[in-house]
Amino acid sequence: MSKPLAGVKVLDLTTFVAAPVCARLLADLGAEVIKVERPAGDGWREFGMSYNVRFNDEENPVFDIYNTGKKCIALNLKDNDAKEIFWKLLEQSDVFVTNTRPDALERLGFGYEAVKARCPRLIYAIVLGYGEKGPDTNLPAFDTSAFWSRSGFLRDQGTILPDGQYMPVTAPSSMGDTATGYMLLAQINAALYGRTVTGKGDYVRSGLFHNAIFITGTMQIYTQPPWGSKLFPPRRIDAGVPGGLYRCEDDEWIFIAVGYAPVYLPVMYKMIGRPELVDDERFKTQEGRNKYKQEIYTIFRDAFLTKPSAYWVEFAGELDLPLVRLNHYTDISTDEQAWANGYLEQMEFRSGLEGVMPRSPISMDSVGQLKTTCAPQIGADNDAVLGEMGYSPEEIQNMREAGAVGH
Repeated sequence: MSKPLAGVKVLDLTTFVAAPVCARLLADLGAEVIKVERPAGDGWREFGMSYNVRFNDEENPVFDIYNTGKKCIALNLKDNDAKEIFWKLLEQSDVFVTNTRPDALERLGFGYEAVKARCPRLIYAIVLGYGEKGPDTNLPAFDTSAFWSRSGFLRDQGTILPDGQYMPVTAPSSMGDTATGYMLLAQINAALYGRTVTGKGDYVRSGLFHNAIFITGTMQIYTQPPWGSKLFPPRRIDAGVPGGLYRCEDDEWIFIAVGYAPVYLPVMYKMIGRPELVDDERFKTQEGRNKYKQEIYTIFRDAFLTKPSAYWVEFAGELDLPLVRLNHYTDISTDEQAWANGYLEQMEFRSGLEGVMPRSPISMDSVGQLKTTCAPQIGADNDAVLGEMGYSPEEIQNMREAGAVGH
């Protein structure tokens, strides 16, 4: 069965995560994706070292997850011959994906206006850090800085503990990048559809800072005038009591989400062995629960400390309550629910080692089940791609020796 984007050609000038994950998902949907790296390669190839994950020619899961399914060539875009190759690739492509900063693209000669003039049907898709205007336009941007830090999330989602101590949240790796890549993917597909109607290309942007503002929109609204909530950073008793986080006897944590309180609270009281609380005048109304939230929190806190997390998870399941254990990252690779739905896969690396990888989030009947494979090594597809473009082996070798094409 033909995949939805079969026949679509994508030129990928990307590094690290946000733009590469978008191009990887385009490949999952059937597009032919050619990734162009500098001769030294995408810096993300070596990033596994930061997390004590192996990275070499045989095992590089941190790179593979965002670059599987692509062809990889290496070009020195400061060289005129390499630039000419790149222009030919642009002219043959339907989509150009990049996270190179706009000022750098302009210096290379591949700014949007220049590319649009030569390639009017091209979808020009770029990941931005802080946007195209304003004083911070050209600042370096990563998801840890532009997404998590600048949005207020790290500062205001930290918790003030009962003893008054406070610590900001630690930024997760690659999550803001991935969300930004998803938004770029959605817009690219919309632009491809739009081109079938208008015959024209489009300029598509997805910004780390912009996406972070929208994703944290609920909290942004809470805290601004005219509402002006002062719940952030939250004290524990302000964070969803009687729901929220609780420590259990085994020193693991659970989270209980409270929906419509009149429905959920009687069942919660039953679970902790305190059904009489249904008739407690302090807790019958939302106003009362707000007034006595320290008391109600203490009741639930002390109850959950009497049994291990597995007990509460099982009991809540019997009562149809939305209570879950706070998993560790290490729990995911053995999660029965994840395996049952195909959210994980076993991947074999070039060395023969097998490891568990997250499966592509693309889930379409026309695509079928996707499999993550090792991304090509730097410049692995130079000869094949350039040969298809009409370059002879001698011309490719000459450009390689001149430094235009990577080894």
